[in-house]
Amino acid sequence: MNDLRALRQLMAALAGHVPRRPDWDAMLSLANRTLTTGTLAQALWAHGTAMPDDVRGFLGEVLERVEKRNARLRLQLEEAVGWLDRSGIRPILLKGAASLAGQPAPHGRILSDIDLMVPESQMPAAIRCLERAGYAVIPPFAEPPNPIVLARDSDVGSIDLHARLKSPWPTCDYRQLRKICVPHRVQGNMAWLPTPAAQAFVLILHDQLQDRDYWRGLIDLRHLLDLAALAHGPGGIDWQRLATLFPKGHPARALHTQLRTLTRLTDTAVPHDLTRGLWPALQYRRRLAQLRLPFIARATTWLSLAADPPSHPDQASYPADVAQPKRPRWDASRLRRFHRQKAMGKV
Repeated sequence: MNDLRALRQLMAALAGHVPRRPDWDAMLSLANRTLTTGTLAQALWAHGTAMPDDVRGFLGEVLERVEKRNARLRLQLEEAVGWLDRSGIRPILLKGAASLAGQPAPHGRILSDIDLMVPESQMPAAIRCLERAGYAVIPPFAEPPNPIVLARDSDVGSIDLHARLKSPWPTCDYRQLRKICVPHRVQGNMAWLPTPAAQAFVLILHDQLQDRDYWRGLIDLRHLLDLAALAHGPGGIDWQRLATLFPKGHPARALHTQLRTLTRLTDTAVPHDLTRGLWPALQYRRRLAQLRLPFIARATTWLSLAADPPSHPDQASYPADVAQPKRPRWDASRLRRFHRQKAMGKV
């Protein structure tokens, strides 16, 4: 079974509708590769889906371990926010950290680390604060926009401390993201929780423009399911507010492509004006074609780069306190590296 058929069966199972002739080996293999096995287990349990005994046993074991891991990460998050808040630093909860805080609850979601954002001016103080809690900076020491990674031997995951997101355009630092956050109490200590639209912005920016899934035609299924959970959660996603966060050009086209993918692969309703158009339709079909015929991925990536290159705005368009990134030089060697780089969990 190719990845496209496996994906369709997996998405049906995640919605509680297992096909009449399921290929459990293919589905579980794809779920393992996309780090969605725990989410699949939770969905099948919630819908009371019948499954073979060996599949039930495997998924039960995975779900139990995921829930234990997430419980430990939640305690780690509560402790870290406590240390920071008592030091006068109120972090923004990013990605999985927002889920751990209960917006929405992870429900079988495999979380790897804790992402927090603090003002760049408070980064040294935040590092010293977490070092007092027993953390150590994992070398090499990074400079923004790369996060500072801190870890302890006793924990199941590290803390990634951000001052701003890595995407070169649109830029997003603590001050900018803070405007679309709300105060949130974590076990008596205060943090900033991005609104559902802001959480969607961070997820799409991370995958489509930072990891460059838009140009490579990749799908991060974990984050796609996160978007669906946000859309179906309390208050839902303010789609029009989300659209204002992506400027015209390739950022807006990347947004429309990802939202079209969301509507086609999940039961999430998105305003038509954010998914229509020839280019998002072509990019979505290209993603499916690469799942069925993976050998075309290199050629379609190069064509996508040529048709809609990752350009940057003029220097005047950047905030005064944000350095403009260097423009990439797309020689053959860089193109090969660009195509090979692939974060875990993507297909």
